[in-house]
Amino acid sequence: MTALGGVGTVCTINIELNVSNAEALWQAAARRALSSAIGLTPADVEDTIGPREAPSIADCIAMLIPPSDLAGCTITHLNLAVEPAPAHQVASDRVLAGTI
Repeated sequence: MTALGGVGTVCTINIELNVSNAEALWQAAARRALSSAIGLTPADVEDTIGPREAPSIADCIAMLIPPSDLAGCTITHLNLAVEPAPAHQVASDRVLAGTI
């Protein structure tokens, strides 16, 4: 059986995210970490993604990005870079959120 793209096809996906709510991101990552698919203990969660009050953004995203099941595929590389948002972007996000 041949797949549409052919066996051995390499696909690259690029996603750019703007993290506007680190607490919500941490909560989602913690839920995934505690799920039966990952199976971390509550103590391991903070060691892995940081505390709720000061989450490791990169580790939270890394916990959430890989799908739990991508039938017929193997993730061969995951690269994650976190950079602070430019000051003008942070200000415009606050205006949109109504915090300024």
